[in-house]
Amino acid sequence: MWFLDVNILLLLIAAGFAIMILRVINHNSRFKLPINHIMAISTLVILYSIDKKLLFFYVAYILITYAFNIILLKAKRFKKVLFFTFSVVAILPFLFGRFDNIFLILGIAYTIFKAIDSFYHTYYGEQKIDFLTYVNFILFLPVFTSGPIHRYREFASSMKAPIKPSVENISYAARRIIRGFFKKVVLVALVTIPFVHLQELTPTWSISLLLIVMSYLLIYLDLSGYSDIAIGIGALWGIKVPENFKKPWNAPTMSQFWRSWHVSLSDNIREHIYVVVVKKKITKLQGGLIGFLTMIIMAMWHGFNLPYLIAGTYLGLILFIENIFSITTLNRRTANAVHFRLRCLTTNFLFALNSLVFTLPHDRVLPVIKGLVSF
Repeated sequence: MWFLDVNILLLLIAAGFAIMILRVINHNSRFKLPINHIMAISTLVILYSIDKKLLFFYVAYILITYAFNIILLKAKRFKKVLFFTFSVVAILPFLFGRFDNIFLILGIAYTIFKAIDSFYHTYYGEQKIDFLTYVNFILFLPVFTSGPIHRYREFASSMKAPIKPSVENISYAARRIIRGFFKKVVLVALVTIPFVHLQELTPTWSISLLLIVMSYLLIYLDLSGYSDIAIGIGALWGIKVPENFKKPWNAPTMSQFWRSWHVSLSDNIREHIYVVVVKKKITKLQGGLIGFLTMIIMAMWHGFNLPYLIAGTYLGLILFIENIFSITTLNRRTANAVHFRLRCLTTNFLFALNSLVFTLPHDRVLPVIKGLVSF
């Protein structure tokens, strides 16, 4: 994770302060500096300092996918075929990276979601993508490798009306960055030590339960820590980065959980599937299938192997059942307080079981789950 590289972190923060100063100058001067151009150039320079090959790849990827957007906008025939073909081509680097570890491209997983979102914007919105905005959208460094995932429309709006430089904004950014590092470095380390130790013991119900709870905490602290840092640095750059975690422990159903956990990823996949499958009010079956497909895609996004497929199927089936039986939501205001808390606990426990796939060696997952019934 490149936020943990001090040199890169300092470059990102320094660039943020430089851009903030330029915004202040623009606000107090008749002569307007081309800040959006400066942002793009700064990003390219930082990428060049990290890895020249990485820079050349992304320049090529941007030019190709932007050309796809132009073709989609101007095409009079075979637009559906082009839309599907361009989306598949945009995914290819990610697929190569999964099947061949030699071809790993930093940030490509998040970049692909943004490129495909731009295709949706062009195809369904029939609106032109601004090239400079697109460059900054794809290469926006605070969210380059960790998310959250911008949508093009949101990012373009933020570029047009950036966060105003102020002491309050600097204070807010600093708090988010510090909070993120505290989660990512301090708290993750404190949880990891006992988590590693417990894995060496024979699973009993108590050990398995502790491992499941710690597994949940490790993933939450890791991912939400990344998001806090990205949101803080994004604020320095003047760009609003969407919240990615919204107190998921208060979610009484799995459907509500995914509106609070890694929100930008689950929403991105679900809504794009929704646009393709239906463009009207959906049935229970359609809603269930969309939820199921969303979880399968999210699982395969993490890795092409059987354990991830099983994890995606497991979570997808829960969403499918909730949709079929109309239990996707539970209103906290009208529900009994004890019942609501039990539902929240159950939902988070069901997710925590799934989290073992991401934190344990795959051959240890089943023994830990079996340990829940060992007394």
